[in-house]
Amino acid sequence: MKRIFRENEYKLLYKRILFTCFILIIYIIGSNISLINQTDTQRKDNSFYKIAVSNTGGDISSFNIFTLGLGPWLTSMIIFSLIAYRNIDKAARQTRSEKHYKEKILTILLSLAQGGFLINQYVSKEKIDSENIYILLLILVTGTMLLVWLADQNIRYGIAGPMPIVLVSIIKSLSQQNWSHIHTSILVILLIICVIAVTLFILLFMELIEYRTNYQDIMNFSNKDIKKYLAWKINPAGSISIMISISVFVLLSNLINIIVNIAVPNLQTNAVLLSFSHPMGITLYVLIQMFLGYFISRFLLNTKNKTEEFLKNGNYFIGVKPGNATATYLNKMARRICWFGSIMITTIIAIPLYSTLLVPELSQQIYFAIQLIVLIYIGINITETIRTYLYFDKYKQLLDKYW
Repeated sequence: MKRIFRENEYKLLYKRILFTCFILIIYIIGSNISLINQTDTQRKDNSFYKIAVSNTGGDISSFNIFTLGLGPWLTSMIIFSLIAYRNIDKAARQTRSEKHYKEKILTILLSLAQGGFLINQYVSKEKIDSENIYILLLILVTGTMLLVWLADQNIRYGIAGPMPIVLVSIIKSLSQQNWSHIHTSILVILLIICVIAVTLFILLFMELIEYRTNYQDIMNFSNKDIKKYLAWKINPAGSISIMISISVFVLLSNLINIIVNIAVPNLQTNAVLLSFSHPMGITLYVLIQMFLGYFISRFLLNTKNKTEEFLKNGNYFIGVKPGNATATYLNKMARRICWFGSIMITTIIAIPLYSTLLVPELSQQIYFAIQLIVLIYIGINITETIRTYLYFDKYKQLLDKYW
């Protein structure tokens, strides 16, 4: 009897996990279907750019159906999220189909820009006809839209939306790295391992702890000894801010490089300035990560809705009046939490990036450490999602009855 109960209890979770596995099988098959021969591509030493693309589900080591990954889609999502942040009520009135239509149109435009840049930078024009280049661009954009559809289906029927796809992409990228020519002392390797361990501990600590603020409920005096509190995570944006910031930086550098190449065809300085081998490129990425992490966190906390919820339910903070005073109090608290979380995550990423400028011979090890940190951080978020499904599965019968 107990076995039957447990099977029914987690039936929904098992279905979602199986659906996610099916999505990942499609992604793995598509990412191994090459569109052009390796001899037709230009070899360029841009290790972190490849890592950055892989952190959004892409792969530029070989041109395949899913080379562009989810970068354009993630960028379009954050653009519309920032627009919606200015007028949350207007965004709430939009239907799901209206939001998806706008996101998909912008995703196609961004895919065309990124696909054109990759073809211009990594495909040998002498070996491919101009007509085939347009066909290649069309396939890249189509593959991106297919991957976006798979990620969207995984949001509805699977686990953690686009994160499992990115997780597999990072694992694939790590497995493709060549370590045969690396000659590093054991002391340096141990130092890197210690830094990774400390970083992961900080990320896990930030993911698990909450900032709690006690409030009063005038509608319920039955249990005065039980304290009620508003709980916010220290880093509300989670790992999604890292994926989106990388995507925004890659697309921004691609667009600028395309514009400069059209205006001044022989100028290569701009490409160097916007790369991770130059302090300006790293600084630009760090600023993008910090501000996007803040705004995504503020968007997820949604203090305006929380203020209206407190006013409707009769909840209040001691010493704070309902209405505008509560909104000011929540906004002040949200700014403090979001800036702290964003700056901490940005610092964790910025230190190893700037270290590659000081110690270039260790750049590959440092890039590996960054990618491993992102990989485990995404794994933590997926684990939290599974725990949430387990929680709702446990009380599914009660929720179906009263909700």
